[in-house]
Amino acid sequence: MTRTDSKPEIWNSGTFDVMRRKLIPSFDLIYASAVHAVVETVPETARVLDLGAGTGLLGGAVLEQLPQAELTLVDHSDAMLAKARERFAGNPRVTVLVCDMKDPLPAGPFDAVVSGLAIHHLTHEDKQDLFQRIREVLTPQGVFVNVEQLAGPNPQVEAMYDLQHEAHVQRAECPPDEWAAGRDRMKLDICATLEDQLEWLRKAGFGQVDCLAKDWRFGTYAAWVAA
Repeated sequence: MTRTDSKPEIWNSGTFDVMRRKLIPSFDLIYASAVHAVVETVPETARVLDLGAGTGLLGGAVLEQLPQAELTLVDHSDAMLAKARERFAGNPRVTVLVCDMKDPLPAGPFDAVVSGLAIHHLTHEDKQDLFQRIREVLTPQGVFVNVEQLAGPNPQVEAMYDLQHEAHVQRAECPPDEWAAGRDRMKLDICATLEDQLEWLRKAGFGQVDCLAKDWRFGTYAAWVAA
């Protein structure tokens, strides 16, 4: 499961957590919505897989509400996962794996699979393949929850997304160099519309899908195995 190759680091792992709220509108809403969907679906001793886990922000928020859960973090960046190891130091319920989302997923079954602002880095074909593989590692009562950066349904709405995002960054007094770096990172993104992703999840075999929260470009959706 460990990759010997490496991708260029596009985030500074030392400032990642602090910059989340400055760069992401409605950060608390979309992350809290994800955690709530997991908590209301899975048992207290759930097995949870966090894909593209980074420093462990989303997985950690789930573990705060489900302290008896077992959490597996997956990311291609060892630098980001180093911060996750610090976050969960001494917690035997947490496993950290350096691997890519295009690699085979850790052996399930998992009660929940979560991801926070990571899957939009994949091509649309790879997204659909990942959704299928996520479905296969979930329990019959499992849930997949994704906090995601979304594409607008047309260029006009996409331009509105951009204006709203810029306005949030200015209100949050994000340092100009961080916003410039964020703009550069966004050039690498391959975002899909909410509607397309919900349809891909249905085709992957999920019985129920829904958007839980959305603030223009950023949103949280969930897919349950059972209808």
